[in-house]
Amino acid sequence: WSVKIPEGYEEQLKDKAEFLRQVMNDMDHSWGSFIRQATSFNRFGFAPVEKVYRKRYKKNGSKHDDGLVGLKSLPLIAQDTVSSWEWQEGGRELAGLNQYAVEPNGKRGVMTSSWKEEFIPVKKFMLIRNNPLKNNPEGESPLKSVYMAWKYKTNLEEFQATGVSSDVRGLKVLYIPPRYMAEDASPEDKEVYAYYQRIMRNLHMNEQSGLILPQVLDDQGEQYFKFDVISVTGQKAFDTTAIIASYKNEIISALMASQLILGQGGGGSFSLAESLQSISNMAIESKLIEIRDQLNHDLVTQLFQLNGWPTDVVPYWDFGDLVSPDLDVLSKFLQRAGAAGLVSQDANTINWVAAQANMPTPFEDQTISVEDARKQLTGFTSNAGEGMTEGMGNGVGSSMGGGDNSTGNTENA
Repeated sequence: WSVKIPEGYEEQLKDKAEFLRQVMNDMDHSWGSFIRQATSFNRFGFAPVEKVYRKRYKKNGSKHDDGLVGLKSLPLIAQDTVSSWEWQEGGRELAGLNQYAVEPNGKRGVMTSSWKEEFIPVKKFMLIRNNPLKNNPEGESPLKSVYMAWKYKTNLEEFQATGVSSDVRGLKVLYIPPRYMAEDASPEDKEVYAYYQRIMRNLHMNEQSGLILPQVLDDQGEQYFKFDVISVTGQKAFDTTAIIASYKNEIISALMASQLILGQGGGGSFSLAESLQSISNMAIESKLIEIRDQLNHDLVTQLFQLNGWPTDVVPYWDFGDLVSPDLDVLSKFLQRAGAAGLVSQDANTINWVAAQANMPTPFEDQTISVEDARKQLTGFTSNAGEGMTEGMGNGVGSSMGGGDNSTGNTENA
């Protein structure tokens, strides 16, 4: 995350931009900690973040001592502590929320909740939401769309585990004379029946490893009490593993993370993985845009108002690139675009290209001429740049149809 200035206002707003950079690093917690808590809206559907201000004095814990209004913290108002919402203007405008009081009770690791509610007005918190349809303050959790698949998947996993357990242990059968099971059995016989029921229950729960049976034979020589384990293995009517995998894939696809399972079924390709990753990046970017918009629309505006500054044009927070650029693709683009005269070899452009590769900044002075910049480029005399000469002599293409005549670049063969 960084602070940016609207184009054309660099000089007027550079001090205010520096103030916002200081704000990021002048809280009781890190900026990254705030972002991680704010992204909990992607699970719950909403994330109310309280705005705690303070005068910037070192005695107040600030790193600065200028008396401006800064930020002390941006704590998350835990979603499970929000009891209700308050409205105004006949239900058209959100007035605030009611929060259950949660306080330590003095014992280590123990928190207590009281039924006392505290009202927090809407001006005291930012409300970050996912898909706020009809201005619903609680948004919509992405997990809502995968609940049924998760429910069936979980149940099937339990059934499968139970089935495997039964197959491994087998079905235990105990044969006893019928008189012990009769409704009109004597109290002594009923006690014997209850005793063997407890034995079978213990065997099923693995609380008993064996049992002792009396060696009693009937008139035909058959044993009165007989224990057996019957195997229940066999072909099932349904492949539960495949069904569970189907529900898992449905969940992952609904959460736009299909690249996580690509190739597990034996198929897939690099181009498909790249496309799926792009979809995931779009989903992630939409979440970051929501956080960014709330920061700039709500927090920056209120922070400037508290300091008595105008809010018509202000610097703003923005997030960086989600992924590093593909340098191979970038280099081909630069060479081909340069051959057509679309890329200027000025210091600013060269610095940007170096930044994409995390290289040191070539030119601290970005006001030097294009000719001086080109003379200092190591790669200017390489074969890879021969095709760029015609279109980039003075930084502006002289011929849009020049083409890339480089023989050292096999990509252009």
